[in-house]
Amino acid sequence: MNQTISFFLSVVSLFAIVYLYIRLKHLAYLHKKSLTLYDDLKEMNKNLQKDINTIITSLPAPAMIINTNGIIISANEEAKKITENNQLEYHSYIVSFKQPEFIEAIQQIQKNKKGIVKEIGLKNRLYLASFIPLINNEVIFIFFKDITDKKEIEKVKKELISNMSHELKTPLTVIQGYIDTLYDEVNSPVAKQHLDTVKKHTERLTNIVNDLLKLSELEEVRIEFQTVDIKDIIESVSKIFEKKISQKGLTLKFDIENVYIEGDPIKIEELLINLLDNATRYTEKGEIHIKTKKEDNYLIISVRDTGIGIPEHCLPRIFERFYVVDKSRSRETGGTGLGLAIVKHIVMLHNGTIDVKISLGTGTEFIISLPVKQSGS
Repeated sequence: MNQTISFFLSVVSLFAIVYLYIRLKHLAYLHKKSLTLYDDLKEMNKNLQKDINTIITSLPAPAMIINTNGIIISANEEAKKITENNQLEYHSYIVSFKQPEFIEAIQQIQKNKKGIVKEIGLKNRLYLASFIPLINNEVIFIFFKDITDKKEIEKVKKELISNMSHELKTPLTVIQGYIDTLYDEVNSPVAKQHLDTVKKHTERLTNIVNDLLKLSELEEVRIEFQTVDIKDIIESVSKIFEKKISQKGLTLKFDIENVYIEGDPIKIEELLINLLDNATRYTEKGEIHIKTKKEDNYLIISVRDTGIGIPEHCLPRIFERFYVVDKSRSRETGGTGLGLAIVKHIVMLHNGTIDVKISLGTGTEFIISLPVKQSGS
């Protein structure tokens, strides 16, 4: 009996030893394999770094890479030229980039892990800098585009348009005054018809001048944010269009959640006037529906109509100055092609976004998202 137990224990011990031996061999194999894998990964990382440096060096515009510690690990010759520093690599970016916008961009990426674009002034030049997190947010790729000349051209264009608009406003006012005077003095129906045509086109030109002045003002203005009651503004704006909407046989519907936001009441009113004017102008039957609601920390404003809609190929350009989908209809209705450009500027001034949903032949919906509370306020 004892011999049986002893034999059994010996067999169990043997199996245990064999099992341990096999496990140790397996672990040794895995360890060796992991070392090989580590070496392979190390080599891959080395090659990747080499490829990145090659790409950075070959780029025609200034570019560099910063690691999570804020050290510039790669920079091309163009980046060294714009900073006037030939030893960018392996130094903190703060040595060459002390601009608050640059530092803020790096901090935002480290916090939000999302790419951003900033305008950065550097050595009397202005650059559009793209900050892109790469390799699981372990490095930040920065690419600079010189926009100094472009900004100068834009500035000249703005000044020219602003000056021309101011110069045109006075004679147009005089012309309109004389048209009204002549209209009262002439008796011929043909002459009155001619005056109606002149008046119509003079009013259209006056509207263009006024809209250009508004755009110039929006491009220069800085908003003083205050508490805005969106319901009051919608009610005020809708009264402006009540008569025109009624004359066209349209229905104006509301679905308003009363939301208070931080913004400029005059600019938001201007935004809604342009959207409602657009909807009324291009809707011949059906309805215009204004809806507001709060989603998270944003006010969502929707203006939907049952008008002619917008062809899909026109969408990328509808916020451009003077762009109109239907030129003949725009001339007929007195559109300036500037209303949506004004809307876009006002939305941007409020740090918001604007989207468009279309259905050609059955309507258009503009959806605006504005922060309820402005950052830094």
